[in-house]
Amino acid sequence: MERRHRRTKKEKMEDELIQTEEAIRQYREVISTMEEKRRSLLAEIEAEHIREVTRLLKEKNLSVEQLKNMLGDMRSETMMEQGA
Repeated sequence: MERRHRRTKKEKMEDELIQTEEAIRQYREVISTMEEKRRSLLAEIEAEHIREVTRLLKEKNLSVEQLKNMLGDMRSETMMEQGA
């Protein structure tokens, strides 16, 4: 019966290095996937905000231009109050 070659400390460290590099690669893939999911969720949240504003405009029977004017007026009033 043939005896198995006993691994040296260097061989063990090289194997551990390979395993560590593979783990790093896997974590990077997971991070990349999570970043893409984050971007997607942020886009969905923004789209939902826009849908909410659109619903409110329809509910109040306002145009986008009217909303802009209202917000502009509010900004002007706020600036005047802060300047006083």
